[in-house]
Amino acid sequence: MPDLKPPPLPAHSTGPSLLANLLSLALALFLAVGVLGFLDDSLLLMDRRELSGFRALMVLLMLPAGVLLYLMIALCPRIPKKTFIPVALFIPVTSVAVLPLLVYFHEWFLWIGWAVSLIHVLLGIALIRRHRRGGNIRWPFIDDPQLTGQGFRWTHFGAVAGAGALAIVPALVGGVLASATLAVDHFSAGFVALKPSGISMQVRTYVRDDGRSVLLVPMSHVGEPDFYQNLAASFPDDAVVLMEGVSDERKLFTPTRGYSKMAEAIGVVEQQQAFKPKGRLVAADVDMSEFSPATIELLKNAMLIHSKGITEETMPLLMKPTPKGLEKQLMDDILTKRNQHVLRVLHDHLPHAEQIVVPWGAAHMPGIAREIERSGFRLGETRDYLAIRFGS
Repeated sequence: MPDLKPPPLPAHSTGPSLLANLLSLALALFLAVGVLGFLDDSLLLMDRRELSGFRALMVLLMLPAGVLLYLMIALCPRIPKKTFIPVALFIPVTSVAVLPLLVYFHEWFLWIGWAVSLIHVLLGIALIRRHRRGGNIRWPFIDDPQLTGQGFRWTHFGAVAGAGALAIVPALVGGVLASATLAVDHFSAGFVALKPSGISMQVRTYVRDDGRSVLLVPMSHVGEPDFYQNLAASFPDDAVVLMEGVSDERKLFTPTRGYSKMAEAIGVVEQQQAFKPKGRLVAADVDMSEFSPATIELLKNAMLIHSKGITEETMPLLMKPTPKGLEKQLMDDILTKRNQHVLRVLHDHLPHAEQIVVPWGAAHMPGIAREIERSGFRLGETRDYLAIRFGS
């Protein structure tokens, strides 16, 4: 009787696991975003923005993807942490780490972004080569034998999740707050300070040997009622007060709700409602007609977005490309021209007024203060006022 043997079972090809493919995809996306960022930053150095919109979208997608990857690392001890924690945290960590550089070296911000993108690309290549030694770069980048370790463990999950919640997230938030404090102090030349209690304004008195004095008062469009009341009460009765406020004789700018929406949102009031200074009030600002058409259009769009929020009407305005040179033109119109005008008015009144008060926006104060000091004034005394209380 013939020896009957069961037919051989068909051979099954064992390919890479789902986890290996997912991790390889994460590495590929990380490198792709880095290359896209490097190309975009290189084009920005040539004042070209063809890739900026797509790059911004990819970065926005990478942020939740990074959170998901970090959660996978906590759930699965087999994932190599030395490789994938840098992938998960690179964008948020570098974004926070470069903030102090952007504060003190903001004129080099394009090159700083280019350098970060280059590091991104080099790190992506290094991480892939770590798992594909010998130059044999093929898919998947991660092999199953490299995914060693046990399955889910509560101790591992608690350690990784706890590190994220108790160390990484607070460090990122702290870095953002510290950088914001540096930026406010640096760009306002100390006229504005970000403190735990709130946003503080420093009023400075400048004096000259002939007895003339100039009070520089940094203002905020919204603030606490007592902030405006205390400021107004501090002005001398016989002082000349040079008022801020762009006129619009040709009706080029349609009035909107102003800053009422912002004031309502944070529980404060608008400056125009609560600030009632005493003294001789003098209009010292420019007319809207002195602004460029591009600046006027930008201001209209900005106030429309502010008053109506993000809607079908305002969304196209956010996506509209910025014309070349608009940033410089905007700064010239909003700051330079207006500072020059108020300084001319100030010098016109100096021969006839012993005390002049300049309650203007905080952004104007550094430039005005520099010119005041060049005119022979020196800093006398300072006094801090809390404009917005946190948690009020």
